[in-house]
Parts: sequence; C-alpha cells; structure tokens
Amino acid sequence: MNPCLDKTAVFICHCSGNISEHIEIDSIKKTLKAEGIPVFDYEYLCSREGQTLIKNKISEGKLDRVVIGSCTPSKHGTLFKKCIQEAGLNRAMLEIANLREHCAWVHPDKAEATEKALSLIRGKLKRLEKLEPLEEIKVDIVPQALVIGGGIAGITAALNLADNGISTYLVEKDSSIGGNMAKIGKVFSPDKLAEECAMCSLSPLMNEVVANPKITLLTLTEVEHLHGSAGNFTVRLRKKPRYVHDNCTGCGRCSRVCPVLVENEFNCGHMDKKAISLRFSQSVPKTYCIDPDHCLQLSGKTCGKCEEACKSGAIDFSQKEEIIELNVGAIIVATGFEEYDASQKPQYGYGIFKNVITQMELARMLGINGPTKGALLRPSDFSFYPDTVSSTGICGNESSSENSSDENSGTPKRIVMIQCVGSRDEKEGGNRYCSKYCCMAALKHSNLIMKKYPGTEITICYIDLRALGFYENYYRAVQDMGVRFVRGRPAEIVEKQDKSLVVKLEDTLSQQIKELPADLVVLSAAMVPSKRTRKIASVLNISQDESGFIKERHSKLRPVDSSLDGIFVCGTAQSPKDITDTISQAGLAAARGRAFIADSPKTLINEIPIINPLLCTQCKECLRCPFEAFYINESGKVTVDPLSCTGCGYCTGLCPSGAIQIAGFTKSQLKAEIEGVISQGDLLGFVNSGIASLTCDNIGNSALNYPSNVKLIKVPTNLVVDKELLLHAFKCGASAVLFIEDPPDSPRAEIIYPLTVRHFEKMKEEIGDSGKRIYFKKAYVPDTKGLAGTFTSLAREGEEMIQ
Repeated sequence: MNPCLDKTAVFICHCSGNISEHIEIDSIKKTLKAEGIPVFDYEYLCSREGQTLIKNKISEGKLDRVVIGSCTPSKHGTLFKKCIQEAGLNRAMLEIANLREHCAWVHPDKAEATEKALSLIRGKLKRLEKLEPLEEIKVDIVPQALVIGGGIAGITAALNLADNGISTYLVEKDSSIGGNMAKIGKVFSPDKLAEECAMCSLSPLMNEVVANPKITLLTLTEVEHLHGSAGNFTVRLRKKPRYVHDNCTGCGRCSRVCPVLVENEFNCGHMDKKAISLRFSQSVPKTYCIDPDHCLQLSGKTCGKCEEACKSGAIDFSQKEEIIELNVGAIIVATGFEEYDASQKPQYGYGIFKNVITQMELARMLGINGPTKGALLRPSDFSFYPDTVSSTGICGNESSSENSSDENSGTPKRIVMIQCVGSRDEKEGGNRYCSKYCCMAALKHSNLIMKKYPGTEITICYIDLRALGFYENYYRAVQDMGVRFVRGRPAEIVEKQDKSLVVKLEDTLSQQIKELPADLVVLSAAMVPSKRTRKIASVLNISQDESGFIKERHSKLRPVDSSLDGIFVCGTAQSPKDITDTISQAGLAAARGRAFIADSPKTLINEIPIINPLLCTQCKECLRCPFEAFYINESGKVTVDPLSCTGCGYCTGLCPSGAIQIAGFTKSQLKAEIEGVISQGDLLGFVNSGIASLTCDNIGNSALNYPSNVKLIKVPTNLVVDKELLLHAFKCGASAVLFIEDPPDSPRAEIIYPLTVRHFEKMKEEIGDSGKRIYFKKAYVPDTKGLAGTFTSLAREGEEMIQ
C-alpha cells in the first residue's frame, strides 16, 4: 500500500437504505480491508452519531486523510469538511465519493453498482495520495444585505433583517413596492370562511419599510451584475429616473392635467392610467412617476402641463439613469411570479373573447380600487371615460358608479371558472406542476360573488380540487352556498352573438358531454416564474429548476438556500405558493441571511490558482484573466485576488511554463483519480462543478438509468483538462472522454463557455486521431434525460469499439 494511505480510512454511509439496498457495502469493505485500508460504515454518517464516529476514528487511528462514500457532496460536503476540521484535520484532506446519485440511483444492477462504487472510492483514495493541506482564506462578511423584489416576500424579508439589526437594501423594479399582493382586493383565511382586505395587511408593512432606518428602498431599480464571493458581494444596480423629486406631495394635480392615457399594468392592461401617475393609490413611496415611453415632453413634443401644475417644483425632466454599486454580505431573491399567458390555450378564447378573463383580472375587478371600483361586470359591457381619471391615474367607470344595481348593468348571472389552465398540463405550452393557489382563488372569488350578488350561478370545472389543511373548511362552506362543481377539463369555449359564451366539456364523473352557458368565464391560470426571476437567476449565476423557478439547495435541509452560498430565495421566485406560505418562507430566508452574516469571518473555498514561484517567469500572460483575478503586488510578483477569482482554470492554459495550477485540481491529482476510476472501455466525463454537476446529480434524483461504465470526475471547468490529461485517460483505458460544461446563461458562464468551446476544439486537434474520441455537451438542469441519453449512447459506442 502507498505510504500516503497508511493513515487513510474510508467511511461508507448506508443513507437509510438509499445506498445499502443497491450496493453491497460488505463486499466493498472486504475488498478494501484486504488491501490494508480501514473501512467503517454507519446508517447515517451525516447524523451527530455518524460524525462522532468519524471524529473518534480519526483520533484513534491518528488519521490524516478521509474518504467518505455517501450522497452528493453538494448536500453534505460542507458538513463533513467541518466535521474533520473539528477532529484536527485540514479541510482539504477529505474526499467524497458520490455513491448515491452516481451509483445507487442510476444503476439498477446491484453487482454493477457495487463495482462502480468501489472504483469511485479507489479514485478518491488515489487522489488523496497527491493532496496537500491548503491554507484557509478567511474574509470578513459585509454586515449588509440586499433583498431583490418588493412584493410581500421581499418586504417581509427586509423587515425581518432590519429588525434584527442588519442594514438592508430593498430593490424593486417598479415605482412602488407591493408586488402582486397589492393587486388582490381580498385574501382568505385558512381556518374560517372569511376574507380580509389585502391592503389592510400589506399597507402597514409597506409603510414600515420607509420608516425603518435600517432599510434603504431603491425603486425603479434592477440588478445588472454581481461580482465577488459569498460574504463580500459587489452588486451593480441600474436605477431609472422617476422624473419627479422626493419633495412630491402626492397631491395628484400633475396627473389630472396630463393629456395622455396609457395602458395600466397594475390594472391588468386596461387603458386607465395617465403618463404621470402613482402605481396605485397606496403606493410606497408616494411619489408620482412619469412614463418616459408615453410622456409628450420626454418624447420631444411640447407639453409640460404637469410641470406647470406642480406647486412644489418636483417635476424634473432632466433626470438621468444612475449606476449604483453596493457591497453586501448576503442576498435574498424575492422576484415573484407572473400569471400564465392563457392565450397559449386558444381553445379557451382568452384575448379573443372579451368575456374570458383570468383569476387575477377578476381579483382586480372585485377590488375597490380596480377598474370597475369593485363592481362585477362583463368586460364587453363597460367602458372608461377620461373625465373620471382620479389623482392616482386610475379611471372610474360609468356603469359601476351609476348602474351597478340596474338589471341591465352588465353584471354576469352565469359564471364558469376553469381550473388548471397551464397547470398540471403536459401538453405543449403547459406546465406539469400544480400552481397550488388556483383552487383557493376560485373558491374565494366564488364566495365573494355569491355574497355580493345572491342568485349568481357559478360552476367550477376542475380536475381535482386541492384544499389542503384548514382550507377544506372553506371548500365545504362554498359548496354549501350552492356553487356547482363539474369534474372535467373543458375542450372548447364558443362565443355567441350577444357575447355570451358556451363551455363544452365532458363530465368525467357522469361521463356525459355538457355545454355550460356563461356570461363570464374565468380561467385559473398557472403561476409561472416572472421574467425578472429568470433574469436574476442568470445574473447571480444560481440554479433554476426545469420550469424556471430558482432551485433551492435542498428541499428539506436548505429550503431557502440557493446553489450559491450567501444567496437565498423565498416566495414565488422559488415555487408556486400562496401568501401565507410566502410570508413564512420569507421569514426563514431572512433568518438564514442573518445567520450567514453573523458567521463572520467566513472561510472561502480555497480552490483557486496556486503559482509555483520556481516555474513562474513573470511573463504576465496570466494577467489576461477575463475576471481580472491576477495583479502585480508591491513586490512586483504576480498575485491572485481570491475574491475576484472564479477558479475556472483558464489561467492554467495561459501560463506557458506550467507554473499555475488550481488548488485541489492539480494535474497530478486529476491523473491519480483517473487511474483509480477508469477500467478498460469506460466513458470518462469531466464535469463542471457548477450547473453541470447539479444536472448529473439530478439524473440520480430523477431515477434515470445509464451504463455503469460511465465515470464522472468533477473539475472547476473543463479549461483545466489539457492534452496530457486526455492522453492519460486513454492510456488508462477510457473509450471516450466527454466534456460536460455549464451553459452560457450567466455572466460568468457567458465568459467561460466560449473559452471552453475553443479549448475543446484545440484539444481535438492537438491529440490527433484520438480527437475523434472526445465529445462536448452543455448541461442544463432541465435536460437530465438528454444528458443520461448522451451517457448511454457514448458508453455503448465505446463498448462496440473494444469488442
């Protein structure tokens, strides 16, 4: 046995059967012990007792290196590193073999899974022979936080942080905080048949934000760029001009004289707002805002009526965009949701038939500050009048103010609600997931309408009604009020000449085809991630799930942690949920953010470039680093800035003398791991440690299968995989090598991806005929099936080559 392994031990976790039921642990123990390597196993190594076992064995055996065979290191890697550190070992002296996601869950044949598990452990043992302790890099965590998104989730998180003494920046892209909750007139209670005023709950919290000295509110502002590392982020923001100064008194004179009507996003697209207005009457801050796309003065035409009407001189057409840079220790993403575009389901006529609306549009209509001032009307039967525009820029309605009690006022007598529009739908344009809130929204609105308009006929067409917990009481009460429920997904909606509608469906309980007459059809549209959520995930380089929501680190252990340390997520940016769950999760995200900031100083991941001074010629080629991580220090030597460095490995290819290697991923370490894992005919995959690694893990989480001769080795990026490593892999028996790289959908990856592609093409040329045996694959988190399919096809090709 290699002398370096004299003080090395292997620990294998049963993972409550997830590993032990698919892998013969006793067989692995017997084999390794015959080679002189001590092996210990335990039901849950991540438990307190499991960690105690590891610490005791380190102490008893005076171990200096440890291999743990368990689940993916992205789950418990930090925990195990802390464990061995508490036992006196350097954190770098630990290697984790992923026996669950890369073996047990992807290889149904127990013998094959066991054989591969043994090879992965041997690879880590070989790697440990070449590992050296790494010096810890510690930085102070900046005691400030950034919350992105000013809806109820962001407001709750910001207030919780501020109340716990953390200086917090709250960034909102709109002119006011409040988010989607501000659009809803009434919210329901889970334990009783009652609705509460949404604004009565939201408005005090909004005002607390501006009153709290620990919160800096930045509206009309978006995050553009992130730099730095966990605990010390530098964030670049772009703040749009409001064209109105903070001395605005909110009197509304400017809006009343403005001659331009514009589309009102807050009122679901109705043309009932002025070019200068508040987003809604309770807006915070209560400062008017000019829409530059519609303002005559800003478009180069002569107007200026708002400036003339303003008594406080608040109007300023010369305001410009601002670029703001913030230094924060933690970030919470609360960017919310959007309603599914129901026009993607043309059979329902949304956007074609005026009297087909969504639940959010119905919520606005029933809201006292909505387009109809709370009156229930068919959209085809009401219109707006410019002379009823209020000081907030929201129009009134002749029908709602004068004829709401008139028999011909346009109040619909027959309403059909259609559930799961865009949810629980595997067809093109749909979403597989349940949006959670839709059933209760339909029940709430049915209850509100039945109370205010007795005798209204309401029918809810459903697949399954989901009223969890105490909401079941609400569901039963609505049934008792006379609301009808028909099980079935409607096939088509037809409009008649009088603008009334007919909903055609099959009642799956009675197995009868039905035609339901309706004056108004309401679509319970899915909750989908907002465009801002998708954008911010890219800017922050954090993982998204297959639907575009921001993916949590672990649904049970770290439900609000993103894939990057120091960045947290809450509310509907993470998944569909109602207001109650959103508020609860926002509180947890704030608690996690505060705990992260309090844990200062932070130990950085020290897998950054190391420079061999004996080989360095001071050629300065490394200064071409795209992240500007290298600089010349006061002594005239090339130095690495650990906060700027991403550890991508591009510098290793820039250095002509081979003086630069990535700590923890040196050439000798990667060679050793290749020797340990590869058998004749194997497919070797070099996996980027970011999104690509997560995608490979998700293949196991999805219980997809691929051949057991696929062996994966994690690298910072494939830029560290050079000609020497490729030839070594083929020498060890690899039939093919696959570069598995992160997609270019984040600022970091946008830089690294094209460099990696060029590097790959260069390697194909440099290794001659063997270049036909290396392949490249982008790995998106949603594309687990595609990546598993690539593994399978390339592995089979390799098997054919050696036959």
